[in-house]
Amino acid sequence: MKLSHLFIISFIFISCSNDDNGNEANDPALIASDFSPNTQGNYWEYSANSTSVDLPDMNFSSVDSLYITSTSSTSYTLNANNGMGANGSMNSIITSGELSTTNSSLLYNGALDLPIDLDIDQSLEITDLVLLDLNAENGAILSSIDGMFSEDINIQGTVIPISVNYELFTSKENFYDSKVVNGTSYSNVYEGSLGLNLSVTGTITFFDIDILESQDILLINYYYGANIGLLRAESDQGFELAPQIIALIEQTGGGGGELPFSANVNGIEELINYLIN
Repeated sequence: MKLSHLFIISFIFISCSNDDNGNEANDPALIASDFSPNTQGNYWEYSANSTSVDLPDMNFSSVDSLYITSTSSTSYTLNANNGMGANGSMNSIITSGELSTTNSSLLYNGALDLPIDLDIDQSLEITDLVLLDLNAENGAILSSIDGMFSEDINIQGTVIPISVNYELFTSKENFYDSKVVNGTSYSNVYEGSLGLNLSVTGTITFFDIDILESQDILLINYYYGANIGLLRAESDQGFELAPQIIALIEQTGGGGGELPFSANVNGIEELINYLIN
């Protein structure tokens, strides 16, 4: 359930541009909770569109309805679609745990499922992942959380012990005094990015074999608007099996079965309606 964008503004036209950016939020009154309104009764509706050449089942258009389920002075939880789960990648993340704020930061705590078409059951237990930091410089890395775990998976009818190494990271990309997002002009827009890097090795008849070489299986660019919340997210997710495991599958008569050798899915989540109390 993963994109980098380069924004170029000519000096000649900067005075009439719709996108004004700076290293920090210029309004000193802005705090992180302004970008994550958490009053009971707030809700947000997003169009969630997914496209994939490799996985036809991932071609869909849907709507995610998010709403506050619990709130305190510094933290809150969201749910989606009457408890059925979100369809979009970013919405799936922010509804799968707890969000909390400091004066300048929005943080995530929770368990993330791996967005990959492998039979991996374990989730990533994430603590204090920084999604937004108003004081950070543009381009700054906000969080880098790594770890590893082991379990058994089934590949083409063979149970294989595997080791999974991961790194989840976030960055501040930009802050705009004003920016057009989803065709609408907003004031005080924060742009961030999130990525998940993964590598997987397995053991077959006492030999270690690469299943996934180190690669970014999820990349998300996201935009938060002051006094609104999440405005838009653009995701790119996918994987490519390592040559070693592909060769082994082909030698054993596999290939073209349930497990694809590679896959890619693109997603866009756009705010279409909201109510902030």
